[in-house]
Amino acid sequence: MALYALGDMHLAFSVNKPMDKFGKVWKRHEEKIEKNCNEIIHNGDTLVITGDHSWGRKLEVKADLSFISGLPGNKILLRGNHDMFWDVKKTGALNKDYEPQLHFLQNNYYQYRDYALVGTKGYTFEGPFYINPKGAIVGWDEDNEQQARKLVAREAERLRT
Repeated sequence: MALYALGDMHLAFSVNKPMDKFGKVWKRHEEKIEKNCNEIIHNGDTLVITGDHSWGRKLEVKADLSFISGLPGNKILLRGNHDMFWDVKKTGALNKDYEPQLHFLQNNYYQYRDYALVGTKGYTFEGPFYINPKGAIVGWDEDNEQQARKLVAREAERLRT
């Protein structure tokens, strides 16, 4: 019973958003995901998918979720910034529709052995910091400080919950 994590699949089975424009490594990337998952992950294992599952916004996401469903192991999905099909109000309905194949994690938890897996954003690109590629703060946006504080407080509360 191993625990694996994978993120940024950016599936697009039902939308025209090819990922290979970002380089040849992305060409048929979904086939590579499927092949590698089938080689590494076993049915008793757990795969945490850390966001950006699909480019789909609404119903067109079904093919992408079906693909994820077909991967081996228990799948736990956290919401990424590109997962427009899902907001916190839809978590319960998604869990109902896709149990037991998929477990959507937001404002809830998933039990893994003696641990509770929880999810929250680990960043605040919304401001107020400007960070260079090395992670050093190079600027400060006072206009966005209140919004950033609000987002950090929201995510801290999700983690506490």
